[in-house]
Amino acid sequence: MKKITILLVVVMLIVGMSGAFAAVSVYDPATVERYKAAGEPFQGTSVRVLSMGGAGLGVRGYYDSWLMNPANAAKAGFKFSLPAVTVTAYNPVKILESQMFDKIEDDDPAGAAAEFLKTITQGYGDILTTDVSMGMSFGSFALSLEAQERLMSFQKTADSSSLNLIAQVTTAATAGFGFRINLAQSMSIDLGVSAKAVYKAYLKAQSASTLTSAVSDENFDPAVTFLNETPLIAGYALPISAGVNLNLPFGLTVSTVAKNINGNYTMNTYNSVNDWAEEVLGERIAGDDDDASTAPIETDWTIESPWRLDAGLTWKPNIGSLIRPIIAVDVVDVMAMSGKTGDDLTRAFFEQTRLGASVRLLSLLDFRYGLNKGYQSIGVGFDLLIFHIDAAYYTQEYGPSIGDKPIDALSLRFSLFSR
Repeated sequence: MKKITILLVVVMLIVGMSGAFAAVSVYDPATVERYKAAGEPFQGTSVRVLSMGGAGLGVRGYYDSWLMNPANAAKAGFKFSLPAVTVTAYNPVKILESQMFDKIEDDDPAGAAAEFLKTITQGYGDILTTDVSMGMSFGSFALSLEAQERLMSFQKTADSSSLNLIAQVTTAATAGFGFRINLAQSMSIDLGVSAKAVYKAYLKAQSASTLTSAVSDENFDPAVTFLNETPLIAGYALPISAGVNLNLPFGLTVSTVAKNINGNYTMNTYNSVNDWAEEVLGERIAGDDDDASTAPIETDWTIESPWRLDAGLTWKPNIGSLIRPIIAVDVVDVMAMSGKTGDDLTRAFFEQTRLGASVRLLSLLDFRYGLNKGYQSIGVGFDLLIFHIDAAYYTQEYGPSIGDKPIDALSLRFSLFSR
């Protein structure tokens, strides 16, 4: 229990320091070809969806349902969420099992840092994600504003000395519209579309060892190093999503969503944060005497971010207001399974299928469970008058195949006036 308490304190401290981490984190222009070849569509952290294994295309009634499927904006009514904060810490079990907390108690920060670095394994992964969001729906319209800071890692070898930190800062504004067409007394179709404006930024990569040495240097000036001397890559995308819900008798809903249409990012590379600020904002963040050109190093190059088609089946039986269960089965990127047969088709279906279930009790408490690529997830949600708290514990696969690099995560979300 003591270690769990310490972990929560450490997580809160990391959140408070997250701005500093972002300032010294990493995007390496030498790896730019990797990002030109493939990109990730932006989706804010949804604790509810993650605790259900990533399923829930047809789950309506929550403030963020339409962000997963714009057809859920139809008949959404009036809902809003004042600024909500979501914090996700990765590898919590490894951290608890390490000697990091013993080192902290022994007043050995260097030893504690070394123990923490041991929890990070070879390849790409996540360390910490912080989301701040607000949104609302009224009638058939919905709006959302999101900002996310994602601290990632890349370790070339098993040796922690090869560890690099990668910071991704993303902002997004999304507008959605949905409407319903009644077909019969117990059948209808929901149609919806959403448009999103996304802006991403990365700083040049820095190794963890370089960062540690710099911080310990008395002459180290982070303002000079990270505002004037560190290259920055930034750009935008304007993706569109469209969804359809076929609402059937007995609480069944069949959903199809085309996501990330026109989702490619247009990027620019700048010499420094100050150069980016002067080019984009019209003034530098901090004054300096640098008379060099502020023009981007490379302009209008593209990160490819393909669209995908998801499908799902949701069952929400009406058994009263005291207990409201939901079962959801989704298949992501349906088109990727085309042309596959036999074992390849079976494997692809297993990897791309998401299973989730939730039970809401007395409109106050949610219990959630999910399966994603064979990894289990659990979660809870509490409505405490004007406060709402969600928590989820889950595992995500970061390797090319199931079992190559699973990373567990703990997500906590705090918000006001939301559901």
